[in-house]
Amino acid sequence: MRNRTNIPPRDEAAFINGGTAGIDKSTPEKTAQRKQNAKAKPISFSLTEENLVTIDGVIRDAMNAGITGVGRSDVVRAALIALEKLSTDEVAAMVRDAKLR
Repeated sequence: MRNRTNIPPRDEAAFINGGTAGIDKSTPEKTAQRKQNAKAKPISFSLTEENLVTIDGVIRDAMNAGITGVGRSDVVRAALIALEKLSTDEVAAMVRDAKLR
């Protein structure tokens, strides 16, 4: 029963160099996107429970729309992108309102 396959024995160097671990089989676009995301810095900030419920609702809506792998950081990034489209006065008014809550 032993050695039923017809594979010749390999030496230690052939065994070590014969593996495929670490070989990236993804496309260059995915690799570039992964490197871009790797530049993100982890930070900490405080949100109210109401804010977290709102963010979780956005995540749930995204999942229902078929978008997978959405996290809270993605929602915050999307909000920042939306803020970029507003004028300085509109952003200032929103910040003022947020501070009052």
